[in-house]
Amino acid sequence: MNITREQIGTLHEQITITFVPEDYQPAVNKSLKDLKNKIQEPGFRKGHIPMGLVNKKYGKSVLVDELSKMTNDKMLDFFKENNINILFEPIEKLDTTVGDFDNPKDFTFTFEIGLRPELTIDYAKAKKIDTYKIIATDEEINTEIHSLRKRLGKFASTEEVAEEDMLLTTVQPEEGEKFTSSLVLTYVKEDQMKEFVGKKLHDEFTIDTTIVFKSDYERSTFLKVKMEELENAPKKVTIKIDAIHHMEPAELNEEFFSKAFPDGSVKDENSLKESVKNQIELRYINDANMVYRNKIMDFLVDNTTVELPDNFIKNYLVRNDNRYNAENIEEQYDNLRKSILFQLLEDKISQDCQINIDRDAVLNYIKDYIRMSYFGSMTEMDKEQEEQVMRLTTEMMKNQENVKNAYQNLFFEKLTEGLKQQINPKTKEMDYQSFIKEVTQTIEEKPKKTKATKTAKAKAQEENNNSEQLSLDF
Repeated sequence: MNITREQIGTLHEQITITFVPEDYQPAVNKSLKDLKNKIQEPGFRKGHIPMGLVNKKYGKSVLVDELSKMTNDKMLDFFKENNINILFEPIEKLDTTVGDFDNPKDFTFTFEIGLRPELTIDYAKAKKIDTYKIIATDEEINTEIHSLRKRLGKFASTEEVAEEDMLLTTVQPEEGEKFTSSLVLTYVKEDQMKEFVGKKLHDEFTIDTTIVFKSDYERSTFLKVKMEELENAPKKVTIKIDAIHHMEPAELNEEFFSKAFPDGSVKDENSLKESVKNQIELRYINDANMVYRNKIMDFLVDNTTVELPDNFIKNYLVRNDNRYNAENIEEQYDNLRKSILFQLLEDKISQDCQINIDRDAVLNYIKDYIRMSYFGSMTEMDKEQEEQVMRLTTEMMKNQENVKNAYQNLFFEKLTEGLKQQINPKTKEMDYQSFIKEVTQTIEEKPKKTKATKTAKAKAQEENNNSEQLSLDF
């Protein structure tokens, strides 16, 4: 066997590999012998088929398989031994293949490869890009505390409707039978709340269900019909208030703190405000990180000059992706090049920051997600709750899509942390509304991005998306 390497362009090489019969024949003979002991042929006992018949019937296909396997293995070994890092997979040049599978002797296979460029990132250039810390406002803190007090509060019957009450009603459609239904006023649009607030027990009035409710979900719940059946559901109905249930918020006393924070971490109003403030700001971290990370990646893509094996990449895409052909590859290539550079930069940052995510890290990420989503806390829980968390985590880990999403989110978290460590940026503090305003203004002021640049940016976001990513590895 012989392998040669020849440069044919910028980061573009040709690999030629030649096999003589002594290289492949032992493997072919072994495979045919193994096959002889497995196959069943009419007129022969299993394992007693003449080798001549086996070779005649299966020799060519076994030869093709063995040469294909040997080519792949030897080329991988060659890349490792010579420290060759490639983009995409090698392209086989079929028009230069030498050899006859019907009369096997010497075989020569030729491949094009694209070399991965060496990247050096000057992180100092990106220092002018600030990161964000979103601060919870007093209004947000008070709203969150009010919501928590209501969750731990008690229902009391009242005579007059107030916001956020729950009404037990008798509903009379314009056509059809009466029925009873509960109506939670949080289901009602803000500008329609006046239709209910101030009404008295036993009042009767008509509402338009297509206008009053926030969405089809709330309307279908009130009318007790499936969402797909709403088209034929009553529009205007008369309701009679049979009962008014008002949630009295819990008092901020020892009983409240022990129920809301059984771990004893919060015992008074000041520590409650601090705890709620931290929880609100924790929820904003992902948004702040995503914006910072996207700004950095956009900056690096726009300010990194690097050579790529352009001719190889074009050939590869035309050969392997039916979206591209010889006519359209040139006009689309600039955008594709930016997408490839984006991924190369991600890979380089991962190396520089030594990002490594194992299965245990994914498992712990999912456990923390469940703690927050189902129990609203990251603190230590009782034994029964911890068992529930583990059961749910085990179930989620069985779904590869969940594992993939958790890995991606962890990767983006670590990528952002790594960028901050490398760059040491200044931090701008602001409330969420100011953050949204600044980010929106920045987007509007930017030059219009090309489609592929947007696709590359989307790949850096936590949310699951359907954009395809080119695999750069062999």
